[in-house]
Amino acid sequence: MTFIGRPLNLAVVVALLVLAAGTVGATALYNSGVTEVEEQNEQLRSQNEQLREDIASARDRIENLESTVGSLQRQLTQRNESITELRAERDEARADLRAVCGQVREENVSLPEECEDVGSE
Repeated sequence: MTFIGRPLNLAVVVALLVLAAGTVGATALYNSGVTEVEEQNEQLRSQNEQLREDIASARDRIENLESTVGSLQRQLTQRNESITELRAERDEARADLRAVCGQVREENVSLPEECEDVGSE
């Protein structure tokens, strides 16, 4: 029986060593994987924080641009109103000039230079 016992004991010891080595290897591989995942998570957290800062900066820039656009729109509206007022004044002045030039023509007086290009209505 010793003949069978020794190889069997040797086989059990070898099997236990192989299992132990496999367990140690699996544990080392698992730890390596966990460390790698933790490093990736830390990188992703860092990138995420940078992206949040970029988004906040972009939002600030958008708010500034919207404010600038609003200001420019107000200025444009004011200028358009001024142009409309000036055109109305110009049209009144032209109408007055036509009226005066019309009276001068009716009186057969020599036309002043200002009336040369003014048509009658």
